[in-house]
Amino acid sequence: MTNTIQKKFKVSSTQLLYQSCPYQSITLFIVGPFLDWLLTNQNVFAFNYTQNVVAFIVLSCLISVSVNFSTFLVIGKTSPVTYQVLGHLKTCLVLAFGYVLLRDPFSWRNILGIVIAMLGMILYSYCCSIESQQKSIEAASLLSQVLHLCFLVFHIVLGKKGISYYHTPTCAIS
Repeated sequence: MTNTIQKKFKVSSTQLLYQSCPYQSITLFIVGPFLDWLLTNQNVFAFNYTQNVVAFIVLSCLISVSVNFSTFLVIGKTSPVTYQVLGHLKTCLVLAFGYVLLRDPFSWRNILGIVIAMLGMILYSYCCSIESQQKSIEAASLLSQVLHLCFLVFHIVLGKKGISYYHTPTCAIS
């Protein structure tokens, strides 16, 4: 939907994020405290906010803005499917780094999930490259046909004016 909105209104991902941010913030400020109270039976405003808590909240907000910005950039430049593939790659990397750095236990289910996700990403990349190659071949074929047509028109125009043109270049039309 983001990519469609960007193309429809001819805006960049940054402009779209800038325009949608106030609505998202208002919604969060209205719904957030209510949901927090509903889920925890505690008032968010009654919490004891220390300096460390505030620092982590600010850090969380900065990370959230970065994630939103990168999401809009990726979807604006590619497609939602590519964004999902990147999301699965991120999940695989988080699991792998958790195992390597933190020595989190790794089950066969985790390993199987990572392998399936990686195979899916490889297959997706392969299909995208095949599609890209087919598009470039079709574009080259179309360009060749257009050049051949232009040559024929040019030859006919010059031929009618009494100018003879003996050499006809060959064009490979796929």
